[in-house]
Amino acid sequence: MEKQEFRQLPQREQLVKELTPQVKEDLKNYFLDRDYGVIAVTREDALRAFVVKTTSLCEIARLRHKLSPMATAVLGRALTGAILLTSLLKHGTDQRVLLRIEGDGPVGLIVAEANARGEVRGFVQNPDVPLFVKEENGRKKFDIAKAVGSGTITVIKDLGFGTPYESSVPIVSGEIAQDIAYYLLKSEQIPSAVAIGVLVGEYGKVEAAGGFLAQPLPGATEDAINRLEENVRELPPVSTLIKEGKRPEEIAELIFKGFTTELLALKELSFKCRCSKEVAKGGLVAMPIEELRQLKEEGGVSIRCNFCGEEYFFTPDEIEEVIREKEKGDN
Repeated sequence: MEKQEFRQLPQREQLVKELTPQVKEDLKNYFLDRDYGVIAVTREDALRAFVVKTTSLCEIARLRHKLSPMATAVLGRALTGAILLTSLLKHGTDQRVLLRIEGDGPVGLIVAEANARGEVRGFVQNPDVPLFVKEENGRKKFDIAKAVGSGTITVIKDLGFGTPYESSVPIVSGEIAQDIAYYLLKSEQIPSAVAIGVLVGEYGKVEAAGGFLAQPLPGATEDAINRLEENVRELPPVSTLIKEGKRPEEIAELIFKGFTTELLALKELSFKCRCSKEVAKGGLVAMPIEELRQLKEEGGVSIRCNFCGEEYFFTPDEIEEVIREKEKGDN
């Protein structure tokens, strides 16, 4: 792919704006403390980055699932990672990606699903996993790998064209960011730098969270790739940058130090679930009639959504309605 072909970007990724001081001020005033991401490229070469701030949505996940600090750090990384993987999707559509991490660590199954509109949801099997700490460069930090353990990471992409695309790779680190980079290399043949961080405060609240995915595009020069790798190595942890007040577009500039950074797209991010009482009712419909009658006698039942923790209560009358529908369908 010749260098000039890189400039012929798809319509959805035409240049939005040069990242001038005024544009940065406009972004700050518009998004304020909301979560969002930016897709940026370099003017001089074929490099691309997706940088996200996910502090609020990770905190919402913590509250909804009543997560321990350890579980908060793990699920926050998975939610952020799923959002980063939406860079593989057509932006602004209902296409979605599901990240499933099946390790033998105490946190158990980890699931995060994000769509191309910036909506994400997810859960961990054990929301009360105890704290694991390790020392790195003289500093104590969460031992994510110990909580996750060994196993597989699976990515399922639903592009809306029928059967979703599914690919699995072994967990190589348990740190989630490195595992996503390994997946992109092995399954998508895309060499990528991936960083994810979730800073949990003394009382369990998420103080800062975010991440980035940086990639050379076809046509990137070797010098540009080497400079990108050097820039990424020199960066502080992404959660530290966000805690210090750095915004996604400013982190993109640090990733692209030595280049001119240009914005392609902006995306507001949120924790949002597609569940509803009607969806929950499907769980009742799947039950045998005898079990439904027992639930009716017990005064009703609550069905909890795994993804967001929302509970839907069904009264005895509503259960009776399901029973009648099933009996009618059996005749």
